[in-house]
Amino acid sequence: MKRFLTVALAVTLTLCGCTSKTDKAVAVADSFLTSFFNMNYDGAAALCSDDIAAALRDTIAADAYPSEEIRDKVVEASRNTTFKIVSSAVDDESGDVVVSYEIHPWGAVGDAAIPRTMRLQRTGSDWRITALE
Repeated sequence: MKRFLTVALAVTLTLCGCTSKTDKAVAVADSFLTSFFNMNYDGAAALCSDDIAAALRDTIAADAYPSEEIRDKVVEASRNTTFKIVSSAVDDESGDVVVSYEIHPWGAVGDAAIPRTMRLQRTGSDWRITALE
């Protein structure tokens, strides 16, 4: 009985400590999308490869709005836009994880889901977004 409990405990601890690579990559994808739509571009960029992070920081400038009123509308639309992660799969050749998701723009008529994908690559112990498609 003691041996059975020891084996059962070992198996339980092993299963609890393991999270699939897709689960970890999906968590990064979710954090990226949440940060992006909350207009926390530095937080979103921190989850990306250097190239994508630079493009994200260079493309979206806080002072690029013609007026404060327009900026407020953009903030409202962005923060009320939602997303849904649809699936994730490991690319057998590269080991990257491809995450498919939908963007549901705020104020869109009907179910205006925009399908998109992103590719994440493991760098050390972290996952980084290497492509947005």
